[in-house]
Amino acid sequence: MIPLIPTPRKMSMSQTRAAFLPAYEADPIFLNAAQTLVDFAHRTHGVSVLPQKGGIVFSYDSSVPEEGYVLTVSESGVTLKASDVFGAHNGAVTLVQLMEPAGKKITLPIGTIEDAPQCTWRTVMVDLARNWHEFRMLYEYVDLCRFYKIRYFHLHFTDDQSYTLPSRAFPKLSTEGRSYTEEQLKSLIAYANLRGVELIPEIDTPGHAVSFAEGYGERFGKDGVICLSDESMEGIATLFRELCELFADSTYIHMGGDEATLTKWCECEKCIDAFRRRGVDVDRYMVNDETKRELAELMYATFIKDVCDVISECGKTPVIWEGFCKKMNHMIPRDAVVVSWENYYQLTPDLLEGGFRLVNAAWNPTYIVTPEPCWSPEEIFNWNIYTWGAVHPQSPYLKTPLVIPPTQQVEGGQLLAWGDRIASMFETVEEGVLLEQKLVEERTPSFSENVWNRDKQTDWNEFKERLDYVTGLYQNFRKSAPTTY
Repeated sequence: MIPLIPTPRKMSMSQTRAAFLPAYEADPIFLNAAQTLVDFAHRTHGVSVLPQKGGIVFSYDSSVPEEGYVLTVSESGVTLKASDVFGAHNGAVTLVQLMEPAGKKITLPIGTIEDAPQCTWRTVMVDLARNWHEFRMLYEYVDLCRFYKIRYFHLHFTDDQSYTLPSRAFPKLSTEGRSYTEEQLKSLIAYANLRGVELIPEIDTPGHAVSFAEGYGERFGKDGVICLSDESMEGIATLFRELCELFADSTYIHMGGDEATLTKWCECEKCIDAFRRRGVDVDRYMVNDETKRELAELMYATFIKDVCDVISECGKTPVIWEGFCKKMNHMIPRDAVVVSWENYYQLTPDLLEGGFRLVNAAWNPTYIVTPEPCWSPEEIFNWNIYTWGAVHPQSPYLKTPLVIPPTQQVEGGQLLAWGDRIASMFETVEEGVLLEQKLVEERTPSFSENVWNRDKQTDWNEFKERLDYVTGLYQNFRKSAPTTY
């Protein structure tokens, strides 16, 4: 058994091991990846890897696929080749999982691994808004992502319960005692860069917006959904420009887009007036509930388009939750990534037909709502990115999951931790948040196997053998976490 998670795409390794100095040489662009090797080897195995000749050589090779690496171990030496920093980091973690201490040396199995992910989108998300998460936990989640080769860490920063981001333009948005400072987030961004993990920040709009009313209700609205007035929309644009500037190294910016109480806009004079100024014949829609719903869907699609445009103008790619209806697909920018999660607001086949880039975040089994519902590591392992299981009573896939043919249009998957039940189910929020972290850690290996390998060839029993070993290494890693980052 070669104990690696996720399973490499191509591997030819023997049970014979060769011994080497715990040392490295690295091409300058791979020094952060080499530092990941140093830090992770020390925390996992107690091994001190030093920058000197005679050990592992990190080198650049343009022929290696994106995020991929080629690891070669022979009696004469160890080389790790990559064409980008992400591939070098992935190779560094593979080395950590493979190595064993041997006195003053380390041993590695002789052979070759040629590896690269089959999914570009591999993401873990944590809801930071419903319950306060100590800042150090964000570092720990970055480390979790790196250990299991998860490319992105999605931070759900805002919701009804709190607004955990800083804002220079609207400082009263930040929930007192439950928000991170600009300095903290810059520190987290630097740490994620060091580990080769990209951050996806989210401001959830236009629904889940009660926290906006705490400091700026007159501007953004007071009924849990963002107002569509010109002044409000200018403010939303400002907030997303701030977010793009702060997270300058992020490729993706998440704008929310789910579960908004759309019909409230049809009852709001500011919203109605704003759409009249846009040239919309509002009165044509104000006839009955059905036509008002049409107007609300138009307003909703317009909001999404406007925010996506702001994000794109900042040089970022927008991300949206499934939430807009099929009739409005023509209004949604096609460069946006749509996270398909419920198969209720719009069905996955319709999103595919509409030409959208998709991510699978199926409620069943990728949601973790501490303490339940959540699905077991084995259930997550047996899932794949072409299968959606629903829980919404009006979804057509409630009893029979949706299974689609393999397609590159589904770019990967997402594991999500939501805090809806923590405050009501635990004596303290801290207790619930710690259990949430444990549940995420237990499920990330199975999730990683699926989003690294679209067509995984292993079964649960074989994977479980490797899982026991690798999670043991991860527990060593967690136990030796620094007291401060």
